[in-house]
Amino acid sequence: MTIADEYCLRPAARLAEAMPDRGNPLDVFERIAIAEHFEFERVKPEEIHITLPGLWCHHDLILTWDAEPESISLFLAFDGRSPGGRSDDMCRLMSLINERLTHGHFDFWHQSNALVYRHSHSLRGGAKLLIEQAQDLITQALDAAERGYPATQYVIWAGKSPEDALTSALVDLAANP
Repeated sequence: MTIADEYCLRPAARLAEAMPDRGNPLDVFERIAIAEHFEFERVKPEEIHITLPGLWCHHDLILTWDAEPESISLFLAFDGRSPGGRSDDMCRLMSLINERLTHGHFDFWHQSNALVYRHSHSLRGGAKLLIEQAQDLITQALDAAERGYPATQYVIWAGKSPEDALTSALVDLAANP
């Protein structure tokens, strides 16, 4: 039992029964992928994988729907070489990039040596996901990836410091609008 449950800060389960069925919000992302000719795979009803073309590489976006907290989770994992002994530099770089983000954040998952952009969107109360909201989630992830990916490559391949890598990546991005 959580504090919210203990102090009745959440509506009773019977109220959820009165809410109309909104459908699966991942259907909105599937329609966008079809309309934009993005490669995608609906792994299961609660999960869709979408490949987004980027300036530096293709980005693999994973979206999941969890009906219990009524939340969409978005994950964009960077493809490529793991940082090896540079994990401290990668964590510092992720921190520097996160300071510049207004939505979502980057993580370095030590267990799998993966660099991941994460974001979530709540639809509590039976809210429906609008196409514009779904497009914003995709755009925010792609914008973050286009900033983060070249910076990570500068750290991993060129051996630059996190600060120098981020500066170089932002200069490269400005040169390729």
